[in-house]
Amino acid sequence: MKSLYILLSFALFALQAQAQSPTLSEESIDLEALYEELDEAIGMSTKYVADRERQIAATRDSLRKADSPEKRVQMSEQLYQLYRYYRNDSALHYIEQCVELSDSLRRPDLAGRYRSMLASQCSNTDMEAESLEQLQLVRRTALDKKGLVEYYKAWMHLYGELASYTQRNGMHRSYLDQQDLYRDSVMMVADEGSEEWLHLKMDILCAQRHFQDALTVNNKWIKSVKNGTHESAFASFYRSQVFHHLNNYKMTCYWLGRSALDDIRSGIMDQASLLFLAEYLANDGDLDRSTRYMEFSKACNETFIPNMRAYQFNSVLTVIAKNKAAAEQRLTQLLIAAGIVIALLLIALVVVFLRRK
Repeated sequence: MKSLYILLSFALFALQAQAQSPTLSEESIDLEALYEELDEAIGMSTKYVADRERQIAATRDSLRKADSPEKRVQMSEQLYQLYRYYRNDSALHYIEQCVELSDSLRRPDLAGRYRSMLASQCSNTDMEAESLEQLQLVRRTALDKKGLVEYYKAWMHLYGELASYTQRNGMHRSYLDQQDLYRDSVMMVADEGSEEWLHLKMDILCAQRHFQDALTVNNKWIKSVKNGTHESAFASFYRSQVFHHLNNYKMTCYWLGRSALDDIRSGIMDQASLLFLAEYLANDGDLDRSTRYMEFSKACNETFIPNMRAYQFNSVLTVIAKNKAAAEQRLTQLLIAAGIVIALLLIALVVVFLRRK
């Protein structure tokens, strides 16, 4: 029995590894099975959220017991990371606490890094003014390598958001130029193979339309992260975007689905992959499933932050519009069918009346 158990464990591990393998062939993918797995994960989402809450409770307890400012900084940063994609208001609270503690320790290097992380959290949730305010308070010369990565990354993201929202053509180009400059700065200071480096390297390769090279980079990324984590979800999401550029519907949906699965199982509330998958399914006519996924991801995102962010509107509106169009089409078909039935009944009545006459 023990040998059989070991054999089954190895078989299960091999199947999981194959499911996550970045070199999966398109023919071996079963999207219906993946969607069933997603439905099951959504049904168990309360369990995954409870797991994250237990991690948060344990870390918060460690923060209360911390006996030095240095230890409190460490625990506050851990709480920020746990809340970062879970609840935005709490994430802001703990990263602000990191800044305050660093200032009290007279550590401008730490304070600058945490202000940069705070700025990124703000710009990621449509608070560009607050992001700019924090970045202007950072003493760049005091930053170490880790701090510089966060600092340049925060500026890059902020300029990207500003470019997305402005309606002035000249400013749009200027913001994009600044974003490119800070992207180059991140690539210069980030360690090759780090998450920041991989993310930006794939952006650059896709912009240059070197999609095979982007997939090669992504292969290394996916192999370097642990399955069932937000890091794995992030890598899978970027892989889906490569296939989106290649107009490969099946592989795009597959990797969006894998990304969404990892996020759900990690108790993540800042959902993007499932929302984008819902849009793909709506365009493909799978309206019931797309509506379920849209409603679930929308509820998760409202837990993360009360108001929807700009990029989320398109996906939600697409699903709603497709459902409205389908409902109108069904109504039109129903009215046509009803008209035909009424016409046939009238003809039958006329025939009966003429016969009796």
